[in-house]
Amino acid sequence: MQAQDESQNAATIDINHLRVGATYQATTRSGRTATGEYLGIEVAHDDWMIILRNRAGAESIPVNVLASVLGSAA
Repeated sequence: MQAQDESQNAATIDINHLRVGATYQATTRSGRTATGEYLGIEVAHDDWMIILRNRAGAESIPVNVLASVLGSAA
């Protein structure tokens, strides 16, 4: 197993409050945002990602790059 070479935020983003079917806006530490219906979590090669679906399709966003995940008005 390789050591993670990315620095982590002091507080890890809490994704336990996310509910399938609700709309959220996720913002990464680099400032990228994605808004969509939360579909759940996928794990690939030990990378946890949230899945948001919008009109353009589905996006998988790694949990370790999230700065915030906020509820969004539909």
